[in-house]
Amino acid sequence: MEGSEDAYVGYMTIRFNPDDKSAQHHNAHHCLEITVNCSPIIDHCIIRSTCTVGSAVCVSGQGACPTIKHCNISDCENVGLYITDHAQGIYEDNEISNNALAGIWVKNHGNPIIRRNHIHHGRDVGVFTFDHGMGYFESCNIHRNRIAGFEVKAYANPTVVRCEIHHGQTGGIYVHEKGRGQFIENKIYANNFAGVWITSNSDPTIRGNAIFNGNQGGVYIFGDGRGLIEGNDIYGNALAGIQIRTNSCPIVRHNKIHDGQHGGIYVHEKGQGVIEENEVYSNTLAGVWVTTGSTPVLRRNRIHSGKQVGVYFYDNGHGVLEDNDIYNHMYSGVQIRTGSNPKIRRNKIWGGQNGGILVYNSVLSWLNPITAQAQQTSEHLHIIQLIYLVQPKCC
Repeated sequence: MEGSEDAYVGYMTIRFNPDDKSAQHHNAHHCLEITVNCSPIIDHCIIRSTCTVGSAVCVSGQGACPTIKHCNISDCENVGLYITDHAQGIYEDNEISNNALAGIWVKNHGNPIIRRNHIHHGRDVGVFTFDHGMGYFESCNIHRNRIAGFEVKAYANPTVVRCEIHHGQTGGIYVHEKGRGQFIENKIYANNFAGVWITSNSDPTIRGNAIFNGNQGGVYIFGDGRGLIEGNDIYGNALAGIQIRTNSCPIVRHNKIHDGQHGGIYVHEKGQGVIEENEVYSNTLAGVWVTTGSTPVLRRNRIHSGKQVGVYFYDNGHGVLEDNDIYNHMYSGVQIRTGSNPKIRRNKIWGGQNGGILVYNSVLSWLNPITAQAQQTSEHLHIIQLIYLVQPKCC
């Protein structure tokens, strides 16, 4: 109750097993409830609830600030830990698993500190922050949840640092419906869908993460998604390292995108964005694909050592390609075809085994300020080898 700042509950098993598992015959739906101006220590407890409404642990209200540590909150028939209505608290070294809904909910300006928790095998999402929920999550191990490992929506803005988010049955991190958040120095890997999904006017910061070995792509931005994707190491994913589509407009910079089983960066269906100062290399398909009405700005990137084309514009792919180094690809450095019309300027393009720029079907493109010389011409094919105003260093 209010004022219980010195309370201690430790080394106990706490169970809530109502005969009527619905809300009809009891007003409180929680196994453990911590309310306003209440800051007990809950230590080494096992907490179980078979109630299908409420949560196993509910922390709510201004001044609700418990320390919950070394507890096991598992096998519950609703949410495991629910923090709401400006509640705070410190939650360390807990095991939260196999709950019917999210392992952790944070909403309505809840702002907990959650460290070293093991959140796994949930029957829903691992951690769900929404409706202006916040929180600081550090060094948690979040894995094998049925939906995303971490979900953010509706103006939630958590900070997630040095966590491992992996082996999710869908995606790793899902930010949607105007969600935000800072995801910094995490390991995000081996998820069935993309490591990070950003959509519906969401604007998170994804910085300094390792995003790798996903069964689909690395970072997937769609449906008017935005965000800052900065300084990440993205590699070994089954689909594109970064995919941008449907009017999304992120800032993508200082990333390494490499050794993917597909392309490096794939911009399609009117995708946009500023893509600058990345290193894109050793991908199985094109380093960068731009297609279907997309208009990204690609600036000062190093795109090299790919197993196909460096930058591929097709099916009305547009945008700006400037001040990039594009070199040592198995095919041409740049390929342009089928209604595409990018602006290409001040790039260094060399070492392609099939020429510098390959243009199909008399596609027009701005090639300025460079001098171009046609090496081969036919009705449907022009291979243009660039002669630089300033020659790059060649191997």
